[in-house]
Amino acid sequence: MPYYVSGLIHKSDQLLALSPEEAINKRGIDLKVRHEVTHVDRSGKRVTVRDLITGKTFEQEYEKLIMATGARAIRPNLPGIELSGIFTLKEFQDGLDLKSFIEQEKPTRSVIIGGGYIGLEVSEAFGALGMEVSVIEAVARIMSIMDEDMSRLVAEEMTRNRVKIITGKKVVGFRGSGHLEKVILDGGDSVDADCVILSIGVVPNSELAAGAGLELGERNAIKTDRFQKTSDPDIFAAGDCCTAYHRVLKLDVFIPLGLTANRQGRMCGENLVAELAGNEQKPFPGIIGTAITKVFDLEVGKTGIGRFDIERYKRAGISSVAIKAKNLPGYYPGSTDMWVKIYFDEASKVIVGGQIIGKTGSAMRLDTLVAAITAGMTLDDLYGLDMAYAPPFAPVWDPLLIAARTGMK
Repeated sequence: MPYYVSGLIHKSDQLLALSPEEAINKRGIDLKVRHEVTHVDRSGKRVTVRDLITGKTFEQEYEKLIMATGARAIRPNLPGIELSGIFTLKEFQDGLDLKSFIEQEKPTRSVIIGGGYIGLEVSEAFGALGMEVSVIEAVARIMSIMDEDMSRLVAEEMTRNRVKIITGKKVVGFRGSGHLEKVILDGGDSVDADCVILSIGVVPNSELAAGAGLELGERNAIKTDRFQKTSDPDIFAAGDCCTAYHRVLKLDVFIPLGLTANRQGRMCGENLVAELAGNEQKPFPGIIGTAITKVFDLEVGKTGIGRFDIERYKRAGISSVAIKAKNLPGYYPGSTDMWVKIYFDEASKVIVGGQIIGKTGSAMRLDTLVAAITAGMTLDDLYGLDMAYAPPFAPVWDPLLIAARTGMK
């Protein structure tokens, strides 16, 4: 959606994976839009459905049920939150509304509340539209999911691109006469704004599951097993509403990301069909929390666990190595600095996490670390990989090989 808002993507329908008409006519799905399930009766194995157009309700029986209710953007109940010009960016419609507002109102001063992945992508989009951009983050630094030394590089890149960063301040309200004019911070400070993006995270839509008495997990996401089953053997769940098994932490966590949701949905359907047919089901392979983004000229990526996760989940015996190297041979045009950090188990040297920051061609190297972590490789194993070399793509000693060798020492 940030790329649509900025104009990089011209037509919103390019972002639609499946229209209701295609679902009904081409895939034969009995799709009911503008209908809401309001209650799940597990003992009677039926759901109560309300037609949002007519207001009528009816019951529908089920043999197996899938909950794929997703997550919603956090929208805190702050003074002035109802003012025009305050948006979230979670649903497809959010992007359409924001784009329309920008085209009609032509805002010049934008504030992004939250310095995570979405907030950073929006800051670039707003900058491309010529707006003044401020990012407000309640904690001490932006991109707190990354290590401090890595998030500092991101902050420097944003500052170079005229983004004002305000950290350690909480937003306590909004002020304006019908339209947004100021964002109010704790301590009495304020920031002028006529457009605000709330990018402070999401919460799972698990209220329906909770009302049905299903077990909830981390952050009240629906708890599922490795086969996407909930605590009720006849109810499955998939996507941003539920937990996912983390292969490194060996815990069920709530990390809502695109590939996770798509893969869980696919496996949910496959396992449901397999169960009805009496065939063997396949376990969800798990996640390691892989995510990348682009912030102006920097590519930023993280996989596995880092300092944030080590402290949050109280893990011990894990070390890291950090290096700076060139993404291309120094003599080749486009050669720039690239930062790599690898986390590994101190005793076994098994790789458990990694972070990468650099320019073109840097972030996708993260997938090599994803493969290494998934395969349980050690630093020695990574160092022994026969990685591709040609000046337009990488130096003889790829930064990953340099990082692995440094860690081995």
